[in-house]
Amino acid sequence: MQSDKRDIMFRFFWVYLILLLGFLCVIGKVVYIQVVEGSFWRKLSEERFVEMRPVKAKRGSIYSVDSDNGELLMLATDVPRYDVYIDLGYTYETDKKTKRRVRQRVIADSIYKKQMPILCDSLARLFVNANDSKSKNEYLTYFRKFRTKDKSNRYVLVQKNISLEQWERMRRFPLISKEKVRKSRSTGKIIHSGKFYLTNYINVVERNVRFYPYYPMARRTIGVPIDGCDTCYDGIDGYYSNYLQGESGIRKEKKINPGIWIPMDDNQQIKAIDGKDIVTTIDVRLQELAENSLRKCLDSNDAQSGCVILMEVKTGYIRAISSLQKDKTGEYKEQTNIAISSYFEPGSTFKAISAMLYLDKGLIDTSSMVPTFEKRFPGAKTSIRDVGKINHGNVSFSRAMEMSSNVGVSQVVYDNYISKGKKTQFGKDLKEYFYFDKLKMDIKIQEPKPYINEKGTSVDDILRLSFGYVSVMTPMQLLTFYNGIANNGKMVKPMFVSNIAENGKIIKTFEPTIIKQKMCKEETLKNLQAILKNVVEKGTGKRLSKTGYGIAGKTGTAEIGYSKRGIVQIQHRASFCGYFPTENPQYSCIVVVSEPQKNATHGGDLAAPVFRDLSDRVVGTRLTYHQQQSISSKQAPPKIKGNQDSYNKFCNNIGIKLGPKSPLPKVKTNLVQDVVGMTIRDAIYILEKQGLDVSFEGKGKVVSQSIIGGSNYRKGNKIHLILN
Repeated sequence: MQSDKRDIMFRFFWVYLILLLGFLCVIGKVVYIQVVEGSFWRKLSEERFVEMRPVKAKRGSIYSVDSDNGELLMLATDVPRYDVYIDLGYTYETDKKTKRRVRQRVIADSIYKKQMPILCDSLARLFVNANDSKSKNEYLTYFRKFRTKDKSNRYVLVQKNISLEQWERMRRFPLISKEKVRKSRSTGKIIHSGKFYLTNYINVVERNVRFYPYYPMARRTIGVPIDGCDTCYDGIDGYYSNYLQGESGIRKEKKINPGIWIPMDDNQQIKAIDGKDIVTTIDVRLQELAENSLRKCLDSNDAQSGCVILMEVKTGYIRAISSLQKDKTGEYKEQTNIAISSYFEPGSTFKAISAMLYLDKGLIDTSSMVPTFEKRFPGAKTSIRDVGKINHGNVSFSRAMEMSSNVGVSQVVYDNYISKGKKTQFGKDLKEYFYFDKLKMDIKIQEPKPYINEKGTSVDDILRLSFGYVSVMTPMQLLTFYNGIANNGKMVKPMFVSNIAENGKIIKTFEPTIIKQKMCKEETLKNLQAILKNVVEKGTGKRLSKTGYGIAGKTGTAEIGYSKRGIVQIQHRASFCGYFPTENPQYSCIVVVSEPQKNATHGGDLAAPVFRDLSDRVVGTRLTYHQQQSISSKQAPPKIKGNQDSYNKFCNNIGIKLGPKSPLPKVKTNLVQDVVGMTIRDAIYILEKQGLDVSFEGKGKVVSQSIIGGSNYRKGNKIHLILN
């Protein structure tokens, strides 16, 4: 029994000894790591959580042209956004007497208890309309949760994604900033400077985000970020990215949370170089008119989609472009840029291409007689029919074009190609007159190549090819052809950007690009121009007649067949493509409306009114100005002025230099203008012209203003507008 007890004690001794030796080894290793290898591990930790990281440059701004006064309006720019973090954790400081490191809170309890309720109240008031808004008590509870933790987060999010204006107000809140004070040398009194600086409790992460003052106007043309890449854009923004993106810098940053880095106070950094600005050809007022007119047409006819493009004849400048499609909720939005990226069978607007071929090759003249109404051509499986129930018999080719006769246009193809065994030649000849290739414009978008079945031998297909079937093209490609007719046979490439600017000065100007110097013979061109003029005055485009300035163009209606539950239903695509004024044309335009569900289905009824809205507005308010500009632009490049004080002030706030400011006309009255019913663009221009400080909320047009129209005011008074 005694021997067993000794044996147990002996074993216990060895177990204890082994554990003691193990413990001593662990303690020894810890001491070794702290004393001998401490600097190495601290350096390794710093390398893991501190890096030299790239700093994204401020992306250049995109401007549009205001043809009323030649000034530039901002379409897209980078504005700063801020994420604010507060330190609610602990830090270690060395006691001066004991030389020991003492653990203490970053924000002392006395300061926290006094200042935190005030900070929470200020935050609740500032962010009352934010999506993640909190009350004062909710903020207190939120911060207390991190404050009471033993291992508190050193970087607790205060607010994310705040604007420059909000940050300027927030900088003066308790615990975030302190007022800068100094002691007077002469009197010894404390002098308040009114300036604030950040406390040691706060960390701020600044970044730039893209801002669109006129969103969603022309959003697919200006460009939107591509999913999964915050520096990748499509549209104009993407095409000119090399100019806009600038040059990135580099600075030392510290990782505070997964995916979140804050800059460190380090002089070793390379500053980023901001991107250059670009000046587009878009006219904001015409763009707004085009979108509103198109939306009204689509909505009143319950159409599926539509687009409109307005081009300047001589230069190819795109002054307005809109593409609207009905979404699942029935609302019309610009989901894709169908004016450039979607092709379609044009229908009768294609007849101008066929007519140019016929007349230029001498296959027919304008007085040659052709049949109309309905005809079954030899070898064809189906008859060719004209729209309408009246049989006009044989008419001149010019009249056949005016009334948009499918039979008359087909007869020329049959006589000169099919009956002579040259079935594939017609498609090849068309390629001499229409530019069957991508336009490769200055916009980042997937542009399809026009297609024509030049190898087809079917009699039906060749006949239908002559009046806009068996071939596809985009609205922009077709408009480019008509623009060439208006430009005396010179075909120019559509352009979206005219200038590159840097620090308010034009550094590069893009000249128009000529695709074809001469599309056809001079006589052919004059005959075709006369035909297109008569289409409006005597033919299918009569709704555009009696304008006083003259419109020329061609209507088009194409049938679209699709299957729904095994039943083939015929839908329509209506279009009008042309130019104005008929004498010395300045603008060309195309309107396309697809799948209307109401009674109107033809180009003259659907597309023509949208065309008329634009042409009337342009001639009434723009034409004289543009003619003057075309003369003066040859003498000197345009100067960037901004749009009066409104955008100069906005640009100055976010650090954009626009160049010399245009002096404002003197306002003779001391009464506030009534801007109810106006667009925000017009309202801001008028009110800031009077010297008022304007703010607004909502979308649409002005429905109320904080200072009633006709009231007295002083320069610098604030006025708030409500939009709806």
